[in-house]
Amino acid sequence: MASYFRWFQRRFRWVIVFFCAFLLCVVGPSLSGQVGKAQNMVQNTAQNTVPNTVQSLANEGVTLYEAGDFAAAIAQWETALAQLSPEAPSADRATLLENLARLHRRLGQGSTALTYWSQAVEMAEAMGEPMQLGRLMSEQAQTYAQLGQYRRAIALLCGAHAVASCQDRSAIALAQATNDTVGSAAALGSFGEALRLQRDYESAIAALNQSLTVSKSLDQSGYPSAYQSAALYSLGTVYTRKAQAQYRRIDFATAVEDDRNAALLQAKAIEFDRAAQQSFEESLTLAQQQGDVDSQWRVQLSLIPLYRRLDEPDRAASAQQAAQSLLPQVSASHEKVNGTLTLANLIQFDNKTDAHTLFSQCFSGGGNPQAQALLTNAIEQAQRLQDSRGESFALGTLGHWYECQGDLARAGALTQQAEVAADQQLQGRDSLYLWQWQTGRLLHRQNQIDGAKAAYQQAVDTLETIRNELLVSDRELQFDFRDTVEPVYRELMALQLAEVGPPRAKQAAPLPPEVTLGAAITTLESLKLAELQNYFGSDCEIVPFAETQRGLTGENSGTAVITSITFDDRTAVIGSFPSGDRQIAWISETAQTIRKDVNAFRRQLEDYYDPTEFDTGRAEKIYDWLIRPFDSQLASEQIDTLVFVSDGIVRSIPMSALHDGEQFLVERYATATVPTLSLTASSQLNRSRINMLIMGLTEPATVGETSYDELQYVDQEISAIQTVVAGTTVLRNQAFTEQSLTQALGENAYSVLHMATHAQFGVDPEDTFLVTGQSEKLTFGEMDRLIRSVSANDEPIELLALTACETAIGDDRAALGIGGVVIRAGAKSAIASLWAVNDAVTAQISGQFYENLVNGQMGKAKALQAAQIEMIQSGARPSGWSPLIVVGNWQ
Repeated sequence: MASYFRWFQRRFRWVIVFFCAFLLCVVGPSLSGQVGKAQNMVQNTAQNTVPNTVQSLANEGVTLYEAGDFAAAIAQWETALAQLSPEAPSADRATLLENLARLHRRLGQGSTALTYWSQAVEMAEAMGEPMQLGRLMSEQAQTYAQLGQYRRAIALLCGAHAVASCQDRSAIALAQATNDTVGSAAALGSFGEALRLQRDYESAIAALNQSLTVSKSLDQSGYPSAYQSAALYSLGTVYTRKAQAQYRRIDFATAVEDDRNAALLQAKAIEFDRAAQQSFEESLTLAQQQGDVDSQWRVQLSLIPLYRRLDEPDRAASAQQAAQSLLPQVSASHEKVNGTLTLANLIQFDNKTDAHTLFSQCFSGGGNPQAQALLTNAIEQAQRLQDSRGESFALGTLGHWYECQGDLARAGALTQQAEVAADQQLQGRDSLYLWQWQTGRLLHRQNQIDGAKAAYQQAVDTLETIRNELLVSDRELQFDFRDTVEPVYRELMALQLAEVGPPRAKQAAPLPPEVTLGAAITTLESLKLAELQNYFGSDCEIVPFAETQRGLTGENSGTAVITSITFDDRTAVIGSFPSGDRQIAWISETAQTIRKDVNAFRRQLEDYYDPTEFDTGRAEKIYDWLIRPFDSQLASEQIDTLVFVSDGIVRSIPMSALHDGEQFLVERYATATVPTLSLTASSQLNRSRINMLIMGLTEPATVGETSYDELQYVDQEISAIQTVVAGTTVLRNQAFTEQSLTQALGENAYSVLHMATHAQFGVDPEDTFLVTGQSEKLTFGEMDRLIRSVSANDEPIELLALTACETAIGDDRAALGIGGVVIRAGAKSAIASLWAVNDAVTAQISGQFYENLVNGQMGKAKALQAAQIEMIQSGARPSGWSPLIVVGNWQ
């Protein structure tokens, strides 16, 4: 019996597991099995601890596996595990646990796999096998990464974001301590993959290059090529992601006619794509030398869109043909199902369009029969594997194929089947909303409005339950927020607002009592939460307050909320008043027209040195859109504060600079902007406990390729603040470092952080950072982690002031970053600048703001309003005083 189990261990591990822990479920030699030494069984001739029934079950499981009946194989092995005697050697139980985990992961059943991984890891620890433990932790971490739980993966692999600082008992540290070269190559590769998925690309490249170096030192026949191929493929994927980030930036630059910046970004994107091409092609060569069909197929799939972006259609066609030819030989798995769907999408969109946009748009021309055949094939694969998640995607995607063909009946039937598959064992929850959305579109096309609205609402409800895990995921079926999430909310809001009729005149009017705008506002709040979650990714969990903050906007608050909702052909503007009344007005302009007018207004505002008198024409036009329809209601309810929940490009301008033809908006109302009301803290500033930490930079700085000018008036700004606020701590220039900030926060509880330094808000969180006195880049995610880990303050920061920051003109996603800085930095409020301004003006406004806040007993919005009015009265242009805005709690 024991001799069988020794054979079983060797055979079992070779047959069903993966050759490298950081590859995406590709069949090959086991990381923790045959590449190491098979564990010896202790044969007890006096007492057979492994009954013959267990031997039979294990043997039958292997036979079923080889026949492709994975579900039945799992059933046999689980029964064998249950029947093992408590006295059976631990190695027998460990073998079953490990390989059950691998097979469940192969079938896309990550949660079940983790149950087995946890037991296997505990057993390896109990058996005192550090090499085996490190290898198992690598595979466990890979499963966490595939489920979008990157922090847990990184914690298991290293415990930090840099290999040089990996913690003891992490997978990498264990591999290094036991001189396990194979384990090191795999753990480093897994680490690089987890970092990539978390969008820490530079750290990912460093880890993967180390994995590549280690793999070249392996001396076992065949393994150097296998691990090199894996590391090269992962490197190619990282460079592809970096290129895609550049293409997103190009889209923003092009939208605002910034041709120079677009050209620079294009060159950088091509550079990254060429680096990806080199890595992929080297990986492909090694995979071909090994005869590794699965790896060849995966690389060819990645090369198709890459060659298209590089405008090499012949190579793209060749890679597509190779992928189609290899498909029948690829090992059955959940990843094969996903890859087949990706290939079908790539065939549908035979241009540079990302194949994953298939869910939000239809292909041009007739449906491609090759794509249809592949989708049918994917359904059959998933059903054979009993892969409900894969089956859901395959059925739903084929339903969309028929939707685009106009065959709504067949599309509806397939979509319903996709919903059923998605509901099975909750394996496809991340696809369920897609098919509810698809149902809504199909019903809308058939003019079944109530049914369509209900289906859309179901889709949004589903998104709300899975938002955190979905919007930080980066699986092979990549979700692009603006293509596959945002339209669900916007299309539902369009249906919800359809009952108030088409765009009307400038004057808003009370709605009939049976019509409510609450549903649309609730949907918009959900969209804003989803936007922020997508923007920050897994680095931040966005959690709204449990209750509506009625104290901020309720009766006697003197505060009205102006909410905008942008659609392609029009924009809704909703006014919500302390009395509980709501009114709606419409902007009868396309989103493109609004973008042009808003960008022109902001360019005018930014021109600080224009000697001509400020032309209020554009400021009046936007006032007419956003404020004038509510003038009478604002007056009748004696409103003194306006809070804006702005959508799209409107986020990028300061509302204080709008003009009614006689005066600026700030001369009538205090203003504030919030990402959503549900993320706005309601408590007021405790002026008796103001304790301020000031960080200032007066010297020039360079971060990467960007140079920042000296801020000549920062010393004056600091002095003005110290005159008003007693007990300030100052970190200036070289004294302002991440280390000194960490020390200061650990020693004192600060309620206000004032940063008179350069800050930038960009398309992605890594583009959103502060510049320290030693030209370090400090992201708001790093600041949040720092504040939470060392701060002596148990309460959130009351106010974060950023007086020298900027966003790009026309970049509404960067403006989203400003809206989210309050949440990300763990603060209740922020004072931030929408663009770099003259720091002499900033110094004057800052001093007056704190004077009003502390001694004038004003709220934050009113304190800033008073300071800005004083600047207007002194003759200052709006380019100097208007970019400073209140974000978050305005009281």
